[in-house]
Formats: sequence, C-alpha cells, structure tokens
Amino acid sequence: MPIRKKWSRMNRSQIKRTAPTNGGVYELTSFGEERALYIGRTDNLQRRLLEHLDEKNPNRFRFKKAGFLQSPKSMEKTEFDSYENKHGNTPPWNTQDPRTGWF
Repeated sequence: MPIRKKWSRMNRSQIKRTAPTNGGVYELTSFGEERALYIGRTDNLQRRLLEHLDEKNPNRFRFKKAGFLQSPKSMEKTEFDSYENKHGNTPPWNTQDPRTGWF
C-alpha cells in the first residue's frame, strides 16, 4: 500500500516532532515535485530522515511506520512496485533497486 500521507516540510524540528523512532519506509522530494524522488527504508525513521538533511537536500518528506508483521524491506519493495507502475520508472535519486540490487 503506497504512502498516503501529505508531504511534510523537511527540517530538523518537523522531523523530530512527527517522525517516530520506529522502522518503516519513507519518501523524499524537492521543490516543484509532487512525486517521490527517493524511496528508502530504515529501522529508525527519525534518525534516517535527520541524516538525509545533509545528503540530497530534500525539502519534503513523508513516511509509513512498519506494522507488527511488516518489515521495512518488504514495504520498500511494495513502494518501488507502486512507483514504477504509476510513473514507468524508478525514483531518480535511488541508486539501488531493493527488488534486484544496483541499477
């Protein structure tokens, strides 16, 4: 199931206020984009989103926590499938496809 949350502004205070320390999957985007430019997974959403502040210079994020029986890895694969079905390609900032490895 794709991430349905609205985009949040990507800044330290917003991440700390909204992102949990649970595992899950997340998407990043930049100004002028409505689609995700990056899809990732982590065992700690808050920590990983904070790390991204210095990497790709995203300005918005959204996430989905892993449920009791969900793994972030399987969630990421589902997000990639959904993205590719909708857009015909993979997110441009991703350098690996979690379904197959490197592009």
